[in-house]
Amino acid sequence: MPIARQRIQLPQAAWRNAVLGLLRGNLWEGPNIERFEKAFAEYIGSADAVTVPSGRAGFRFTFEALQLEEGAEVICSAFGYPVVPFIVKSLGYKLRFVDCEMRTLGMDPEKLAAAITDRTGAVIATHLYGVPCQIDRIAELAKANGAALVEDCAHCYGAAVAGQKVGSFGAAACFSFETSKVINTMGGGMVTVGNAELGHRIREIAQREPRNGMRWLLNRLSKTSFEAAVTHPLLFNLGVYQALRALSGKKSDDDRFASGYHGDEISMAGKMKRYTNYQAGLGLRAMQTVGDVVARREANAMRLIDQLGDQLDFQRPAGPDVVANFMLVTALVPDIPEVSARLLRAGIDTKYLYMRDCSGIFDTGEKFPNAARAEREVLHIPAHPHLDGTDIDRIASKVGEVISSLNPA
Repeated sequence: MPIARQRIQLPQAAWRNAVLGLLRGNLWEGPNIERFEKAFAEYIGSADAVTVPSGRAGFRFTFEALQLEEGAEVICSAFGYPVVPFIVKSLGYKLRFVDCEMRTLGMDPEKLAAAITDRTGAVIATHLYGVPCQIDRIAELAKANGAALVEDCAHCYGAAVAGQKVGSFGAAACFSFETSKVINTMGGGMVTVGNAELGHRIREIAQREPRNGMRWLLNRLSKTSFEAAVTHPLLFNLGVYQALRALSGKKSDDDRFASGYHGDEISMAGKMKRYTNYQAGLGLRAMQTVGDVVARREANAMRLIDQLGDQLDFQRPAGPDVVANFMLVTALVPDIPEVSARLLRAGIDTKYLYMRDCSGIFDTGEKFPNAARAEREVLHIPAHPHLDGTDIDRIASKVGEVISSLNPA
């Protein structure tokens, strides 16, 4: 059977808990929120944790709470999710980029050292695809220059560097709980903070948001149920895969599900309003099993990388003391459209153009060669925790055949 690029699952008892929450009157407010925040902070090792409507809302609230000087400089990695620099610019800060490094695909500490100055108010360090960037070195540079460090941990719950969880290295860190993430509460997110006062300010800002309603809840349940259905192996094989095959020849330069980003298309629409007691209950349940999920992700990733490491360069942790959750397994592949099309014909669905060279989107006038290369060559190969060893071996075999056919000895 064809293998989908990812598998979305509806959170356990999601519909049942929605009905029970409605009957009990605690869908929107209740004790689960405080319990989830406390459990999350304890797991990460942070002073506090605050539930937020989305990862991007978390960034907005965090920068409002940091109270940087007007027009302060904020440094981001050039390779990343365009929403992050969009939020920086929307708040009136001066946006600067530094290039990524090719092993972790995260911010290059050497490039940051050359760029950071006493005018830098904050540094945003993104951990991409579940592999931590060199956050220990970045944290040292931010501290030495008096800049607030904000971690983007949307992909990286459970990862660690030298025994310290990502999300605990700086002033704050933003996590996402969208359907594809390690913890899935059908949207929402969490901000962890290094001191309680910052957490208090973020919580006050979050509480100003209006409450969600039944239309929102039904929309999230229906959307997530649909995503779970179309990524289930049976339905994917019977319908979705056939549609992907039919569409695969129509575009040569863009991903089938993400045709690219433009600065004016990125907004906060649909990503605000308060996080709910209902979602917090889903998050608490997910935290109980996420360790097993991350272990399966890591086992599948290493099995795939071990088999293909001689043919492809993979994104890897910076050192032996780094634990990655491998939300996505990422290889650098020249001629991505051709490789992706051939793999799709072989029954392996892949993804690309998820992250971008943001300097091109925001037209800074600077060039960042590693970010540009990453945008051209980063391919995500399925290795999600719902696949077993036989599946991974089949994927590795097909990828190896395609790469060999394009690069004959």
